[in-house]
Amino acid sequence: MSKYIVSVFDEKRSAYDGARALLDLENEGSLVVYEGAIISKDDKGSVRIEDEAGEGPIGMVGGMLVGSLLGVLGGPVGMAVGAAVGTVGGGLSDLYNIGVGDDFLDEVGMKLTPGKSAVAAEVTENWTLPVDTRMEELGGTVFRSWRVDVEDEQIERDAEATRRELDELDEEWDHAVGEAKQKVKAKIDATRAKLKALDDRAKAKLAAMKKEIKAKVEKLDAQIAKASAEMKQKYQKKKDELKADYDRRSEKLGQAGQLMSEALSRGA
Repeated sequence: MSKYIVSVFDEKRSAYDGARALLDLENEGSLVVYEGAIISKDDKGSVRIEDEAGEGPIGMVGGMLVGSLLGVLGGPVGMAVGAAVGTVGGGLSDLYNIGVGDDFLDEVGMKLTPGKSAVAAEVTENWTLPVDTRMEELGGTVFRSWRVDVEDEQIERDAEATRRELDELDEEWDHAVGEAKQKVKAKIDATRAKLKALDDRAKAKLAAMKKEIKAKVEKLDAQIAKASAEMKQKYQKKKDELKADYDRRSEKLGQAGQLMSEALSRGA
């Protein structure tokens, strides 16, 4: 399981130093940085992604996860910034998509006041002390949150509930007559459209998960290749856990998708 780390600094220059420190720690074998970005908040509270062109130390803006995180942290302005780089799905749903609690974002938001900057990243770390020490030396305050994915579980629940609703409407349609039959048919069409949208969402989530796991495994393999014997074991364990979690989640989404496809294949 990965974490989000947000380090807030009083100055933009220090945030850039913080980003470089994260990459130094990765080179030293203390963590793996999957994606990240530097943001700043101006005196009016507007949020800006500083390295959106990929010219910053991290230069990995564009991932859905950190992009959504930054969008939520920035409020309405941040949402617009996230949408501009193609990362934000819309509104507070990003809280749910990226798998963090609003308490974490409240803490970061209270610290990321106008005039301050931050480096945000999704990482796997073996211990917290190296990041805390390095960021504190640079004047940063570190916030962490485990990333807990819930979107696929919600898709599964919504799919089951919608499929049952469709079953009930199909049965009602069989017994309805006249004008009532047409009203039920309209409800069936709307429910089928909802189920189709959920099916499309499940397929998109599966594709995104597959792309994400591939990128993360490649990063972990690169770290394993240069790590000490002790660290190799730690990173290999994290890699195994990552793949097992992916297998579990993809299987559940696949099963939900199959049930939805079967339901949609039935004629009204």
